[in-house]
Amino acid sequence: MQKYEFTSKNRGLSRTILLLTLDKKKMTERIIIGEAGEIRLRLERDIGDVLYDETQKLGTFLFNFESDPDREWNVNSMGLHDNFAGLFPTKNVKSKALKPYTDFLRRKYMSGEPSAMFAAVKTWEEYWRCFSISHGSDIFIGRAGKLYKPFFVFGKHNRLWEVKATRALSSALFAEESQVELWYPVKKRFFECVVTSSSFLPIIFYYLNRIEEWGLLFQKCKVCGSHFLTTSKHFELCSDKCRKVTAIEARRQYDERNKDNKAEAIYENYYQYWYNRLRKLKRNNAHEEEISAFTQAFNKFRDSAVRLKGEVKSGKMKLSDFTSWLVKQQDIVDGLVKRGRG
Repeated sequence: MQKYEFTSKNRGLSRTILLLTLDKKKMTERIIIGEAGEIRLRLERDIGDVLYDETQKLGTFLFNFESDPDREWNVNSMGLHDNFAGLFPTKNVKSKALKPYTDFLRRKYMSGEPSAMFAAVKTWEEYWRCFSISHGSDIFIGRAGKLYKPFFVFGKHNRLWEVKATRALSSALFAEESQVELWYPVKKRFFECVVTSSSFLPIIFYYLNRIEEWGLLFQKCKVCGSHFLTTSKHFELCSDKCRKVTAIEARRQYDERNKDNKAEAIYENYYQYWYNRLRKLKRNNAHEEEISAFTQAFNKFRDSAVRLKGEVKSGKMKLSDFTSWLVKQQDIVDGLVKRGRG
């Protein structure tokens, strides 16, 4: 991938665009950012030198879209705007004055999130493109404002695909932002590509229209809380990972619900084992001392077992540990019976 430096070398001479391709069959999206000519080479011959090229799960672009509730983008673009009127004796002085704003753009670019990357590059290109023209600072801030518009709308409680957000974006839509540029399939390019060079709004509305046209639904995963696209409201999990988590949790809850019954059943089995041995001793006319010793041990076992069974039910003791203890008590029974025979 091509590197991008926010220096005077990148003086806005190129036309950086963002290209989007949607694949309904594979449920994927592909986003490429770079110069138009290089992107065409990437699409046709896979050799173009671009800034970004990723194919990912359908909806990812919308779900991870840049959010800016505090309007940091606007604050930093105003810093660049104010810089238009500055007088700088040397390039070094100018670079120092620009540093807080270039650091911000560089940080956003390095985030790897395509909407933030594209906005950072376009901001820098527009800064230099407008720098030497009449009323350039006002033109620059106007273009930046259009570019950042969705950032403020998108947030934790306001998603781009929700009615409230789309209405807010539609009400602020300029005529030039209501159209998309299409690159139709040629050679390897089997799907139509949507291109934007100055605003995210055409891309966003195109994306939402395609999702509606395909009958897809936005869902929130009940395990991880991530949003995803699906064909039915019955699908509540976004991935195999979350399905595995759900299966494990279901098993845990099942075991939790049945642990009381299991503990009771195991206790009854071992209680019956003791009781049968005592009855056998009495049937065989064992000595009174032997029967008395066994009865005392039996009562002690019963009191301890009832107490430990309660700890299993309250979660203080594992069922496996309770079972191990009962097995050891069985050894005591066998020892008492064997001693009586001797």
